[in-house]
Amino acid sequence: MSWLKRFWQGRKVSIIQETRQVELPGLGTIAVARSVNCLGAVCPRPQLLTMQMVEELAEGEVFELHSDNPTSVETIPSLAMVLCSTHLATVRDEQGWRIYIRKGLAQ
Repeated sequence: MSWLKRFWQGRKVSIIQETRQVELPGLGTIAVARSVNCLGAVCPRPQLLTMQMVEELAEGEVFELHSDNPTSVETIPSLAMVLCSTHLATVRDEQGWRIYIRKGLAQ
């Protein structure tokens, strides 16, 4: 098995389509429509999945992107603006960061 296959083994990107409530600092409780697990994925995969989520969600829905790639975490908020969406928060946890994006611009 090549080193690349060994590296990616067990690092599958998953999308969970179950609405749940999340408490965000300074924003209170919000409903998250989808959660995207990008742990182990590198650029441009998290960015591409962000674009896919913005395209698929209804206006006003929120999704969560979980990433451990610092470069991706830095670029997602500006990508949200380009996609006419709102970066709500980036929260650090023990595995990486959770980025919350709302489809549509804040009013």
